[in-house]
Amino acid sequence: MAKDAAYRYAEKRIQEALDTSASYLDLSFNQLTELPESLAQLTSLRFFFLSNNQLTELPEWLVQLTSLQSLDLSGNPLTELPEWLVQFTSLQSLSVSNNQLTELPEWLVQLTSLRFLELNRIQLWELPEWLGQLTSLQSLSLRGNQFKELPEWLGQLTSLQSLFVSDNQLTELPEWLGKLTSLQLLDLGSNQLSELPEWLGQLTALQSLDLRSNQLTELPEFLRNLPRLDRLFLHGNPSLNIPEEILGASYFDSVLRKDKAAPPESILSYYFSTRGDEGAGLRELKLLVVGRGQAGKTSLVRRLNGEPLNSVESETHGINISPLTLNCEDGDVTARTWDFGGQHVLHAMHEFFLTARSLYLLVLGEREDMAERDATYWLQLIRSYAGGAPVVVALNKSKGTAREMDRESLEQKYGPILAWIPTECEAGYEETIENLRTALTEAAERMPEVRNRFPKKWWQIKEWLEEMEEPYLDFATYQERCGTLGESDPEQQEKLATWLNDLGIAINYAEDERLHDTTVLQPEWLANGIYAILRANDSHHPQKYAPDATLTENALGPIYEGAEKLKMLKAADYPEEKWPFLMRLMSLFQLAFPIDEKGETLLVPSLLPLEAPPDTDEPADPDRTRVRYEFSVVPGPLLPKFLVRTFSLIDGAKRWRRGAILRYGEAMARVWMTQDERWVHITATGNQEDREELLTMIRLTLSELFAEYKNLKVVEQWELDGDWVPRQTLEKFGVLPKETDQDWGEVER
Repeated sequence: MAKDAAYRYAEKRIQEALDTSASYLDLSFNQLTELPESLAQLTSLRFFFLSNNQLTELPEWLVQLTSLQSLDLSGNPLTELPEWLVQFTSLQSLSVSNNQLTELPEWLVQLTSLRFLELNRIQLWELPEWLGQLTSLQSLSLRGNQFKELPEWLGQLTSLQSLFVSDNQLTELPEWLGKLTSLQLLDLGSNQLSELPEWLGQLTALQSLDLRSNQLTELPEFLRNLPRLDRLFLHGNPSLNIPEEILGASYFDSVLRKDKAAPPESILSYYFSTRGDEGAGLRELKLLVVGRGQAGKTSLVRRLNGEPLNSVESETHGINISPLTLNCEDGDVTARTWDFGGQHVLHAMHEFFLTARSLYLLVLGEREDMAERDATYWLQLIRSYAGGAPVVVALNKSKGTAREMDRESLEQKYGPILAWIPTECEAGYEETIENLRTALTEAAERMPEVRNRFPKKWWQIKEWLEEMEEPYLDFATYQERCGTLGESDPEQQEKLATWLNDLGIAINYAEDERLHDTTVLQPEWLANGIYAILRANDSHHPQKYAPDATLTENALGPIYEGAEKLKMLKAADYPEEKWPFLMRLMSLFQLAFPIDEKGETLLVPSLLPLEAPPDTDEPADPDRTRVRYEFSVVPGPLLPKFLVRTFSLIDGAKRWRRGAILRYGEAMARVWMTQDERWVHITATGNQEDREELLTMIRLTLSELFAEYKNLKVVEQWELDGDWVPRQTLEKFGVLPKETDQDWGEVER
């Protein structure tokens, strides 16, 4: 049946081509085992694509396609090419890639019009010498074969403009390649090249040079003298120590996704400015220590630094940043250790500090009933904002005994964890601390970015920022200073800013248009300044500084004075002239939103009371719509962000930290997160039309928020006759209209 369907489809396409006298026909990916004879009538056909079918032979009546200029036979189980193909005297392009050919027929040399020949991934150990007679070839592709060397006769193909020899086993390049002076594209990726010969500099017409995934240890100066080179791919050559930010888009991303490739002059400028005395290995990383309050994060950091346990250690109020030396095999590496306060109210801010190219230490406390849930919560946040960054887990306060957890399920869901280390900070358990230090050291040794080299001029910029007394500066000032210190390239300035952000030296959100112009900051100043605001109603204060969860500039003075009394910060570091900037960041970070016309008063959801205000119970009206979302753990920032984005719908003061009452027309809805942090509920009542509109707005806002968390698993359920049923099931049986994933992001309905 499958064969018949494919055949009928081909006949339909052929008839369409006949009706329109088409010169182009694509029958690729159709599982065809034979071709309809009606094809022979397409005498005006010039471009014919038969790739990825199941053709074992070609019918001879195809010779009637006398106008054929391009023929693609790739991806078929052909074992030989029929000699009658030689009659296609106008053929300019031929692809026989991914077939089962054991030899190439010599009659191919009679196709003197050939300009493009693809012989990728064929079962040949060597190429026949007569191919050198195809002197009109402009493009030759030999990808994915097992060639250890290239035959010298290829040097006769002096008209070649493109040569693809990636995914072979070449260890060196023959000197005769220098004769191909017309080459514009040279693909040498995924071979075993360790050096580039000097004569390569003779290829002055080169526009694209692919050297990805080789074994290059150094680059020659002559690459800088190729006048037309505008694409250079060096990814996958770890010994070159060129960061991904400098290399830019990979070969495949630039080809398939059309991502912009980094300019070769930018890559080469960085490389040569870091060689020898011009640069030095960075040997620094950012170590982020995360976990809930009272898990013992600060005590672990102290013990890792060789300090004694402080039995009356005060809680961390914001972020403490301190150095930790890791004795790697090739020399010491300095970890900038960020010890985060674990209070839940602070989690809304964490996402702005969780970065890629960092090492994470997740500290789980002593409560076994909470450990797995906490791991789920933090691993979700790490993977959402830092991708595949390495993670070490400390099972703290365990007296050195491994705690029972479903580690396999966690790693299946959130990727591999480098180590699970039982730790104890009390005296007598020093071995557990050394085990943790060893795990962190081994993790640092695996991070190639630790060994990236910094140009001398970048070192000067880094040192200037580290010594900067001002807590922040605008980006234009940063760029001006970069130029003074020798880095005048705006693109390199942006890359350096991103790099410094990942290292935790100067916070920068270059990719965020809202924050781009004022995004070079001192991390502790920013974090502690905003954390103090988020804890303005903390029970440790003698009074609540924002009892109604609203904030004005004038409120910041008392907040910072109160924070100083709790030893959170020094109020003098936050003078009045900085308050407008901090208020603006609160809004831009979606930690607050303006509630007056001038935008001078902000509502901060994290400062709202935990308890719901009066008259906000779930509607008991039997005519109601109930929806809920199931999570492993609801991300901490999710509900505050939801309140920010739906502020215009909130019914006056009917809002609390975990929810709100929303109104639209004659409809109202209660939206809230349960105390166990596993569910977000919506209950809507009122006019049916308005209710549906309100539900759509709420669900769309939540869906947009879910999409901001990578790999977040959410199941949407609707109440039906007292039972909770996945929306997907209700759609399947026609109870609810179907919605596409494109409409609703990553939610599993």
